[in-house]
Parts: sequence; structure tokens; C-alpha cells
Amino acid sequence: MDLSVSMQKTLETLIKGISEHRIYSSTDTTFAVMDAIVECFKEAEDLREAAHSVLMLVESIANSRPTSVMSLHVARRLVEKAEALARARTPKESVAEKLAMEAAALKKEIENSVTIAAALGAKRVRDGSTIMTCSYSKSVMALFNRLKSEGKRVRVFVAESRPGGEGVVTAQELSDKGFETELIVDSAARFFMKDTNIVVVGAEAIAANGAVINKVGTSLIALAAYEARVRTFVIATTHKFSTETVFGELVKLPVVEGTALLPGLEQMKNVVAKCPLFDVTPPRYIDAIVTEKGVVAPEAVLLLVREIYGWPAASGDAVASAKRLVEVVSGGGPA
Repeated sequence: MDLSVSMQKTLETLIKGISEHRIYSSTDTTFAVMDAIVECFKEAEDLREAAHSVLMLVESIANSRPTSVMSLHVARRLVEKAEALARARTPKESVAEKLAMEAAALKKEIENSVTIAAALGAKRVRDGSTIMTCSYSKSVMALFNRLKSEGKRVRVFVAESRPGGEGVVTAQELSDKGFETELIVDSAARFFMKDTNIVVVGAEAIAANGAVINKVGTSLIALAAYEARVRTFVIATTHKFSTETVFGELVKLPVVEGTALLPGLEQMKNVVAKCPLFDVTPPRYIDAIVTEKGVVAPEAVLLLVREIYGWPAASGDAVASAKRLVEVVSGGGPA
């Protein structure tokens, strides 16, 4: 089904921003996806166009940024809500309104979870500590906001986090908050680890075995910390737990080819440039994962998944849900 020109353009802009990692935080990505799904139902001429728009969006995210587990989890919840409303013969305008309310509730849920996790994480940081971090994470920034409110003075090493360099944004924001901040090149993480008391990073996704998927370079920082006997904490809400990995599925790690994310190298010829955006940190290099449910060892993630999602863990495919929505609004789905 052909989408309207304006809808097509809106979705393509968002998808490009997500796939090229222009939206740094996975939480911001999730909120943008929720807003886009609601917008699809607001702007579409009918439920069929809205459903096809959502399918295009979800498929693109699953293909270009499959690590964004929270985005896919939340998208599935909204799509399943839309499907239930469509089955009840709810008018498009009412579907859009109810989805907007559902999205607002989900945002509040996530924001509250981030606040709780940040508060728990702040308890692990002593006044006068030197922290090393990387990339850009809403949860990590919430932790620093909490440290500031508690009056804790800390020094921060921030890895620049190429490709993309979002660590530069993190460093500037931390400096603006009044923290003593030093931006370091990624390859210098081991060099500065001797002056570090604790490593705190965010997460894009967390596998059932406690492995953490985050911006590429995170695993090297965790490895250097492990070698130096510096504790590494991950701040992440349970919305980022990948239930699919319980069944042995792997989280695909996207690799961008070309020099687009490597400023200054655009003129290179006959050289292949590859930029992995994420890597996997093994659970043995992580001391604890701080969530809104508490502070857990990586080995305990599976137990937490069982507590939250039941057993066997409830798993849902956002793309499959979006396809089912298209069938329902097209009259071909099961009654």
C-alpha cells in the first residue's frame, strides 16, 4: 500500500536518524518511536494506512537498529493495543487518542524506572570518586543528576565514543552540571583506568545471561576495569531485557560501512571503512546491573526476567504484531 507523501517523508526522516545513530540515547529513541506510532494513526486517512505505516516503521527499526530492545518492546505493546481497538471496531480518531494516552503512560513508566535506578546507582558512588563512562545514556545522566542533588563531588573521565562521538555531548553536559570532566580518546581508557574508582555505563540491551550490549568500546572499558580491579556498574531499566535471548536467539549488532561516521576520512579511496555501533560485554566483566527492581548480579538477570515476564518468559515479536495489525484492519485477520 502506498503511503501519503508527508507520512512517507516523516517516517524516512525518523528511520534515518535511528539507523545512523543520530539519536544517541536508547530512551530517546524509544520515545521517538512511540510518538511516531501515535502520529501514524493521527495523520493517516484510515486504519489501513496507519497500520501499513507502523509496519514500515517497526520493520525498519528491527532491521537497522535491532539492538534497541526497549523500542521494539514498547512498539509491540502499542501495536497490540491498536490491534485490540481495531478488533473492537474503534474509529481511527479514537484509536489515535487512546494510543496517545497509552504512550504517555509508558513514557511515565520508563521515566520513573530510570529515576529509581539512578537513585540506587548513586548509593554505589562515594563522594570524591573518579568515574569513567562512555557514550550517551539517559540513565547515566540521571545518575549524575542524583549525585549532584546529593552534593557528591566526583571527577569524570568520558570516552569520546567513536564512531559518532556522543561522548563529547556527554562530557559537555556533565561539565555544565558542574562536574570536573575530562574527555579522553577511546584508546586511552586503559591508560586512565589507574586513576578511576568506578566505571558506570548504560545499556542498549541486556541478554538473559547478563551480557550487556552497548556502544562499541564499552567491552574494552569493562575489560580494562576488570584487569585493574575497578568495579563496573550498568545502569538500565528492565525494559531493556531481551526476552528473546532466553530462547537462544542472539541480538544482531549492526555494522555501518563507509566513512559517514568517521569525519575527516571522506576523501579516502579504495579503503573499506566499517563502523560497528555496538559490542557485547561478557557478564564476567560486570559487577552489577542497577535496575528499578534493584541491584542484581549479571548471573541473576534470568531470574529477574522470570519474575517480570513469567516462565517460560513471554516473548513478543514487534514485526509479527505489526503484520497481524495490518491483517486485522484489512479484514484478513482472525476474528
